[in-house]
Amino acid sequence: MKKIVLLVMIAVSGMYYAQVSVFAAMNSNDPNVVQSFITANPKHPKVPELKKKLQGMRYTVVSSSGSGNDTEAKPKVSKLTTNKLEKNISKSKTSESAEKTAAILTNLFNDNKYSKEAVLQIVNRSSCELVVKVAGKKKYYNLNVPSKNQNYILIEKGNYNLTTSICGASYTSNKSITASTIITLGNK
Repeated sequence: MKKIVLLVMIAVSGMYYAQVSVFAAMNSNDPNVVQSFITANPKHPKVPELKKKLQGMRYTVVSSSGSGNDTEAKPKVSKLTTNKLEKNISKSKTSESAEKTAAILTNLFNDNKYSKEAVLQIVNRSSCELVVKVAGKKKYYNLNVPSKNQNYILIEKGNYNLTTSICGASYTSNKSITASTIITLGNK
């Protein structure tokens, strides 16, 4: 009888240690550990936070690998017009977005080629949320773009390096922003 109880205790403790704890997943830098916790515990309250962390991990893994096996995302770049922006901005509802919208519209309506700022619009046609990193000589921005949606940012004109991960496909591009611009990203 003692042998059976001992055997059951060993089996239960082995199963307990085989599972990834929430603390291990939160502190880990390994995407496989985080993914295994999310898969094993889909209803845990920390899963949304871990999913965001996992998406950031996948971005750094894809962009830093440098291997030729990564898929490349191809953007569609077009000029941003006042009509396109007015149609898209009418959906904004919060006061913060109203201030942002006012600054963007002021920039577009003034249309001064000597202005030091330009509007950069990122349109996300993919089913994954994007975090577009816009890095210039003086400034650095992270622009969150929800899936099947868009976002804007008012930036100083100049040369920028844009990087993101579109559902696992890496995108890196050097852009010279001299006027308001739309960049459409998708994984098709």
